[in-house]
Amino acid sequence: MFLPQLLRLALLAVGGYCCCAGGRRLATVFHVLRDDPRPVRDLHGHRGPVEITGRAVAGDGGTVEAPFTGSRCLAYTYEVDELRGNGKHESWETLDTGMDGVDFVVDDGTGRVVVDPDGADIHLESHSVTVPPNAELPDRLARYVAATDGVDPQDGVIDLKLTRLEVGNRQRFTERRLDVGETVYVYGQATRGPSVEWGSPLVDALVGDGEATPVFVISDTDERGTAWRIARGGLWRATVGVVLVTLVAAVTVL
Repeated sequence: MFLPQLLRLALLAVGGYCCCAGGRRLATVFHVLRDDPRPVRDLHGHRGPVEITGRAVAGDGGTVEAPFTGSRCLAYTYEVDELRGNGKHESWETLDTGMDGVDFVVDDGTGRVVVDPDGADIHLESHSVTVPPNAELPDRLARYVAATDGVDPQDGVIDLKLTRLEVGNRQRFTERRLDVGETVYVYGQATRGPSVEWGSPLVDALVGDGEATPVFVISDTDERGTAWRIARGGLWRATVGVVLVTLVAAVTVL
C-alpha cells in the first residue's frame, strides 16, 4: 500500500499546484476585465491601479536588442527548449529563459505616459525557430549557444569506424518582443513620474509594479485579447488540477 499512497500524494501535490497556478491566472483575468482602460490624459495626478492602452513608443532609454533576431525593441522575453526522451515518451525541457526591457512610452492620442516594465507579467506574440539535430544554427543562435552554459550544441557525432552516427536533440528558440509602434495594453500602478515641461504631451505619472495593484501586466494586444491569452493558460492548468484532485479523492473513498 506504500506505493499507491505515495503516488496519491504525488498526484495530489501536482493537482494542488495546477489549481493554484490556474487560479492565479484566472484572478489576473478578473483584474484585467474588471475596469475599462482610461485615457492617458486622466493620469495627471492619478495614483493607484490603472489600465491604459495605446501605441508603444521609445522613451529616453531608447531600445534593447532581442537575443535571437537582433531586433531593436522595448521589451522582450526568451526561452530555449530541447526535445528529450527515448523516442516513445518525448517532452520539451526548458534550458534557459530571460527577459529585458527599458522604460517606454504609451501614446493613446490623448497624452503620453512612461511605463517601467521591470517586474511585469509580459504576454507578447511569440516568434519561434525550431532547429533539428545536427543542423547548422544561424549565426546569432550559434553565438548564443556558445556563450550559454546551460545550452549545448546538438551536433555530436559517434565514430563507428565503418560509419559515423550523428546524435543530438531538436531545439526550439522562442522570442517574444514588444516592438516600437505596436499596440500595447498595460495594467499596473500609477505613481508620481518625472517632472515634465509645460506643454509636454507627457503626463505627470509613471506606470509600473507596486503594492497597490495585485498584478502588473504588459501585452501587445488589447484588453480582451490580453485576457484571452492569460485565460487559456489558466483554464487548462485549473482543469488538470481539478481532475487530479478529484481522481485522488475518488480513489481514497473507494
